[in-house]
Order: sequence, then structure tokens, then C-alpha cells
Amino acid sequence: MAVKASPPFSYQQGDRWDGISVELWEKVAEKAGFEYRLRPYGSVMEMLAAVEQGQADVAIGAVSVTADRERRLDFTQPMFRAGLGIATRNEAGGWVATLRNLFSWKFMSAVLALVLVLLLVGLLIWLLERRKNPEQFGGSASQGIGSGFWWSAVTMTTVGYGDKAPVSAGGRVVGLIWMFVSIITISGFTAAIASSVTLNELQSRINGAADLPRVKVAAVDGTSGAHWLAGQGTNFVPYPNNQQALRAVMIGEVDALVSDAPVMRYMLRERGTTNALVLPSLVREESYAFAMANGSPLRERLDQAMLEILPTQEWRTVLNRYLGAEE
Repeated sequence: MAVKASPPFSYQQGDRWDGISVELWEKVAEKAGFEYRLRPYGSVMEMLAAVEQGQADVAIGAVSVTADRERRLDFTQPMFRAGLGIATRNEAGGWVATLRNLFSWKFMSAVLALVLVLLLVGLLIWLLERRKNPEQFGGSASQGIGSGFWWSAVTMTTVGYGDKAPVSAGGRVVGLIWMFVSIITISGFTAAIASSVTLNELQSRINGAADLPRVKVAAVDGTSGAHWLAGQGTNFVPYPNNQQALRAVMIGEVDALVSDAPVMRYMLRERGTTNALVLPSLVREESYAFAMANGSPLRERLDQAMLEILPTQEWRTVLNRYLGAEE
């Protein structure tokens, strides 16, 4: 028996294997009179290859039935129906999200550009006023430029405290021009703030499969999620397992993970994580089953036992214990 850790379908606790698939297999083996030994594998690809090559009789775990796998292997009756889902960060709302968007690189670059413009105008007004208006723009170079920066800022914001004003002809011309330029500058800066907040909010939201091509996506190498993304022409970052891929989502290394929805929901629930979620809609529905070599003589006996077990309330109780009543 080949098995690969994929909670809640199969996982190891000490020396014992547990999970949905493992419990079902135990019931099937008891009903069909099978003796067996579990052999763990590191990936779904390795596990299915072992079955295909005759190194194992049956593969259990989170084994989804796909067209490619069906061509190479036989499968039992479906034991569970769910499919591929998308896990993404749970974006915080309210003032937290607003602050995060405000401190984006686009917004901060706009602030930096504005400070440089204010500094240049302040430097220019100081050069023109330092001799004819030393009371307001005199002192050391740093004091004079600081006074010029202050004047350019209050003029741009139309506050106009009146504590500083140019008196030279050149200074007044610069002041008049800066007043009109400031109207355009402050309008553009306000628009940049609104654009930064709105655009970042839109780009941070992933609502479904249509959003995946514009974000950084992860998948576990060799799984149906990776094959689905490749078939869609969507580039993805491969990870060796769901644990590492889901962690990459939570720390912002990637924006989304495409994998088995029940597996991801179980992992998030077990971790008590609130900064990531699995979207409610599936990107593709799939069935999960036990895999065997083509033409395996075990299939008929396995199907018969599963058809007797799966419709029972006892089995529904097992599913509820792992997945919750909503599944």
C-alpha cells in the first residue's frame, strides 16, 4: 500500500497513519479480508509511479482522478468529491488596509517627488531673496533653504501663513508662478493618493481563477493543481508540498496557491490561521479515489466494499470529524 501525507486524507501520528483515506482503507480492508502494509512516499508522482510499476498494489491519500492518470491507472469508486481551490491571503480591511496601501512604493515615490519639487522651489526663492529679504530668508544656507522650503509648502497648500513673503521682483514672479503651478501639483498629488489606494486594493483581491494570470501563483509540483495551471498557460512557482506552499502564501512570498481545497481548508483550520483563506468557489471539480495498476484484480472487491461503506451514516460521521459538517 502506497501512501503520501496529505492531511486530512492521510497523515502520520507517531507510528500510526490516520486520515480520511486511511480510515476508509481500514474499513475496506476489513470488509474485503485484505492484509496490507503501508509504505510512505514523498510525493504523489512517486506514489503513483510505484503503483504503475508494480511496486505497490494500491495508492491512497489525496489522489484525485484526472484524465492523464486515468489513462495510466485504474481507480476505485470515488470516495470523496471536491476539487481544486485557491488559497490566498485574507486581506485586512478598514484603516489597516488603507495605511498599507498608502505606504506602497508608488505612493511613497510620489511623496518623494513632491518633496524634491518643494525643495527646488525653496532653493530658488532663497537665492532670489537672501540679500533683499534677509529677515525672512537670511541666516546660514541651511536656515535660508529651510525657510524657502517652508514658504513653498505653505504656498502650495494655499494655507499662506503670511510669516514669509518674497519682496524682490524675481521672488514675486517665482511666487506668482508657483501659486498657479501649485494648483495643478496638489490636484495631481491628490489623484495619485486616490489611485494608489484604489489600484492596490483592486490588485490585492483575488476572487477566482480569472485573477490568477496577473498574480504570483504557487502549486505543488506534479499535482493536479500544477497540471491545471500549466494547461491554462499560467506560470507558477513549484513547491515540494502544501505546507511550504501555504506558508509562502501567508508570508507574501506568493499571492495564491492552487491545490486540493479540502486539504488547504484543513491545514488552515488546524493552524488556526486567520491571515489566509480558501475561496469558496472551486476552479475545477474533482473526485478522489484509490489508484491501482491498469487491470488490477483488486478493483472489483474494493468497489464492492466501498459501495457498502460510503452511503452509511457512520462514514458521514467520519467525514464530519475531519472536515466539519459543512463539507
